[in-house]
Amino acid sequence: MAQLWRRLLGAIGATSSSHPDPQVLTGVSAVTGVPEPHVLAWGTGRHDGRPVTAVAVDEGLALVGADGEAAAVAWHEVVRGGWRESASALWWTFLDEHSDEVELDRPGDLPEVFNDRVTASIVVREPVPTAGGTVVIAGRRRLGSLAGQDILWTAIAGEGADLSDPDTERRVLERTAELRKEWR
Repeated sequence: MAQLWRRLLGAIGATSSSHPDPQVLTGVSAVTGVPEPHVLAWGTGRHDGRPVTAVAVDEGLALVGADGEAAAVAWHEVVRGGWRESASALWWTFLDEHSDEVELDRPGDLPEVFNDRVTASIVVREPVPTAGGTVVIAGRRRLGSLAGQDILWTAIAGEGADLSDPDTERRVLERTAELRKEWR
């Protein structure tokens, strides 16, 4: 019966292994600090032109190179991101506007898991209208073993909004203080 399942999975292009190689898991463990990471999805591809295995775990997305060198991004650190089907790439942007991406040969469930986990880290997201545009205040929580009670608050200026404007700054700080009281 096991051989039948392997043949069926192979025929549809799926992997018969639910976990990446042990060397990859060692890299994920090292970069996340989790002795036995819970693998949600994984795939192979390229990051900065080098072969990597991308592994989604409860805490974030880990990228492990063929040499075992690993890097990771926690879900709550992603401000924007998603799947670019035309480039077969998973991309993300941080609060400081720094962006990164990984090209995937077989994305599998990674795009969906990425979206689900980033979304799960958002406790509250509220647009605040200002004179020049909209500022979005978001409260984010760490996930997995990184989880804690602290909510990390961010404010992202949309097109036309100016966070250095005194009135905008005042409104954003006031609304953030109100949200902090509501979401302890």
